[in-house]
Amino acid sequence: MNSEKLFSLIAGMLDGKLSPEEWNELAEMLRTSAAARKLYWEMVDQDAQLQDLVRESAGRDLASLAIGDSSELPPPRVPANQGERSSATRHGGVPRRGLWGSVVAAAAIGLCLVGALWLTRGPTPPRGEQIATLHSLSGDVWFMKNSRASVKAASGQPFVAGEALRVGSEGAAQLVFANGASMSLSADSFLRFLAAEDAAGMRVHLDCGAADIEAASPARAKPLVITTDQARLTAQGTRFRLYASDRDSRVELEEGNAQFERQCDGRRLELAAGQFAIANAEPAKPLVAETLPTAWRLRQTLYRAGTRLAFSHDGSALAIAHANRVGLWDVATGEPQRQVKRDAGGFHNLAFVPADDAVLAVGEGGEVLYWPLKVDSPVSSKLEPPFGQWRRCDVSADGRWFARTSDLDSGHLPIWRVDDSGGVVLVQLLPMKMSGVAIAATPQGPRVMASNWNGTTIVWNGETGNAIARYRLRSQLHVMAMSADGRYWAGYGNATGLLIHDMVTGAQGTVWPSESAGVNRLRFSLDGRELLAAMADGLVRGWATEGGEATFVLPTGDTRISDLAVSDDGRCLATVGDKCTVKLWQRED
Repeated sequence: MNSEKLFSLIAGMLDGKLSPEEWNELAEMLRTSAAARKLYWEMVDQDAQLQDLVRESAGRDLASLAIGDSSELPPPRVPANQGERSSATRHGGVPRRGLWGSVVAAAAIGLCLVGALWLTRGPTPPRGEQIATLHSLSGDVWFMKNSRASVKAASGQPFVAGEALRVGSEGAAQLVFANGASMSLSADSFLRFLAAEDAAGMRVHLDCGAADIEAASPARAKPLVITTDQARLTAQGTRFRLYASDRDSRVELEEGNAQFERQCDGRRLELAAGQFAIANAEPAKPLVAETLPTAWRLRQTLYRAGTRLAFSHDGSALAIAHANRVGLWDVATGEPQRQVKRDAGGFHNLAFVPADDAVLAVGEGGEVLYWPLKVDSPVSSKLEPPFGQWRRCDVSADGRWFARTSDLDSGHLPIWRVDDSGGVVLVQLLPMKMSGVAIAATPQGPRVMASNWNGTTIVWNGETGNAIARYRLRSQLHVMAMSADGRYWAGYGNATGLLIHDMVTGAQGTVWPSESAGVNRLRFSLDGRELLAAMADGLVRGWATEGGEATFVLPTGDTRISDLAVSDDGRCLATVGDKCTVKLWQRED
């Protein structure tokens, strides 16, 4: 079977460009080869999914235009070498070929091949010199060949020049290069494999996302050259992380030395272990090496412990939610103490009350569990959304307030208060269509922040329902947090990146760009001086709220961090990583 020819024929069939002779050739290949039939059905299925995605995206864009708002219509990120098939969907349009024609053609060929659908095939051997192999993957990972179409990638997939790898929002992938180097790609990454500039090297281009690279030693021959839109990095015998976005590229060196070059002016910088540098497209900005701050050491690892976290205010206990269970763990020993279980769905938000004698847990379906720790029978209740369906929720750090967003069609924000007996009272019902939400019990009363899908973000007084501040941002904020004193808020959006805003001075800064590594969770320290972020690439990062300088970078050893909690004194950190693994960290400085 000629795999290159088969791929071309299937792509042509999907584009409606096959001649009668090519139709006959494709039918014969499918009739005689189980591997051909397997590839055919995978490509047809993927094509249908892409068509659904295009129509959904176009619908959102048209809806935004209909209300006269273009803030949600930034040009999508498209690799420079994408061909006719990608250009057809670049502007939110559907390719000119008829979807029903492809479906009918697929069904016509498939009627005589149904009995062979269960057979499997191995990776298609590419032509040309092999650059890398896909060692392992999780979630959605897509293989692009000759810029024509995407198919689901599989372990063992080889790559040659002209091909690409795309990692979805919940995916991860690990590559092994022919020269012995390895690369781990985090969620929302796009990597292209390029022809080498000479026989002495290997070359790839990171269009967007994050990559963790361990480069082979010089003795292993060919060096690995990695480029982004703003930078070029040549590495041998070193370990580093590389982040690429529309605005800049960032490299963080953990071991060895590396040469970092800015594309716009060719300026070069030698980096040593423990340093980082940022390159952008503006020659006027300095290209300098800075020290990479680290501040934590691992104390305990709790395997399969849970997905959501909260420290007690005295720092001695950690509440962990795992599905429909809430348990208490001893921070000093890492040992479980007690737990309660309910038949309801999973709990997604936790907090201790100020006296540390009760835990509040709020579930994704409206379940509220108030657990006085002196008893084994918690008070539980089920809240029905006033309108629509529940979306996201946030609980104040003192366990006395929580707010829940509902779906976009209903657009109402209920705010609830919890009394000392576990009773839940609806205090406000604010009209707004929103995405993310955050709440804080400040000395001036509860402050609630919510972000609308069009970028409008509002801060309210949770008791009176009066709006305190209103902002218009480039996009909605999916992840948000407010400091305990109500002075600072932080939010992460696809177009805004990670923002820190000072409500007293009005100062606002971006501390992390979008399209490099996503943010899954945000927490402020109790004193409001530091913002901590759980990152989609397995790191935890910290920034000073005043000035936005990085305070630490913590590689956790996990591929993704979904939640984190920090103790009131700022000395203990808990993270949730792969397979519900909870790690406890101690601050060293």
